[in-house]
Amino acid sequence: MRDLMKALVVLAQPPMLEGNAPGRCSAALLEGLVAHGFDVTAIAARQFFALDGRVPENLDVEIVDVTPSGRSARRLLRPRSALVGPFSERVRELSREVDVVHLEETETAWCNLGVERPSSLHMHFRVLRDRAVGPPWRNEFRFVAEFAAAELAAARRYRYLVANSKPIAESLQRLNRKAEVIVAPLALDPEPYSPAPLDGPPLAGLIGSGNWPPTANAIRRLLERVWPEVERSDPDARLRIAGRKTTGLAPQATRSSERVEFVGEVESAAGFFADLSLLLYPVERGSGMKVKVLEALACGVPVVTTPEGAEGIVENDGVLVVESDAELVRSTLELLRDPAARRERGLAARDTFLDRYAPEPATAPLAELLRRMAESGTGA
Repeated sequence: MRDLMKALVVLAQPPMLEGNAPGRCSAALLEGLVAHGFDVTAIAARQFFALDGRVPENLDVEIVDVTPSGRSARRLLRPRSALVGPFSERVRELSREVDVVHLEETETAWCNLGVERPSSLHMHFRVLRDRAVGPPWRNEFRFVAEFAAAELAAARRYRYLVANSKPIAESLQRLNRKAEVIVAPLALDPEPYSPAPLDGPPLAGLIGSGNWPPTANAIRRLLERVWPEVERSDPDARLRIAGRKTTGLAPQATRSSERVEFVGEVESAAGFFADLSLLLYPVERGSGMKVKVLEALACGVPVVTTPEGAEGIVENDGVLVVESDAELVRSTLELLRDPAARRERGLAARDTFLDRYAPEPATAPLAELLRRMAESGTGA
């Protein structure tokens, strides 16, 4: 009997069931590859911005602390290379004992230097679709310019690239016509996400980090253009917003409204979704799959969003995809006023999640790619 195929998974941040979105998805990624029969070795960087959290006990992950190195000539030649150093050296050591190497997030791209095993890179988003460049004297300009340069360098270096949505895959293919680019959706472990009852008072919600531009812009649109119209049409409608640095995004009039609640950072995203009637996410700019939408599906909570919010999500009755403010208002009111429709769409959302985005089904395309990479025996 053949030994299990060995894969090294390189993570830019520790996997965890609560905390930041990449951490939750990487935990499910590891679980999915194990379910597909891989012998998985994982290494994760713990950088200065890492949130407190616990790595799931069923995952064997080596955590390496990474200290900021500041700007240097090396980073001009290798943009977004903060993980080059002791962390990448450890990656090289571990790679000698495996068949294939898979790297998650653009920040890990330079960690395959010196690795002789076939390597794939998953680029979660495209920065120029998420952020405005801004004037050159602002820090935002420098961040976006460096990240865009890192994306370009990574896409051109790797033979095997992974995207979580078709638009990202197409953009990567344009950067490197010779690369093999596959679409593999993000995954979440369903265990923490119990189906929401959907039988409480009409309550819409949105969760996210206020310092992430796509989420910040969505919250502003919601509070300035969408929610006031919902309030005028339905005196029973309530809105709850959660996440770090979200309160400061609200106009003063909204902050004083008794029908809009800001709860700040919450201990559990699943707990937040348990009380909602729907997720209302009017994002206008952003790339890749949105973890908040996946979490709503996992909890069986209907979603009202835009094409950008539903990027990478298979069409299903649990997600209403509209574009204009008027359509967002109308779809929201329909669900808030109709408990039966909420339950029906919530069941469709949960079924879609289990069929598509639980660890094993979501990682099937990546597992197939890794097997073909190992058979080819060629490098990055």
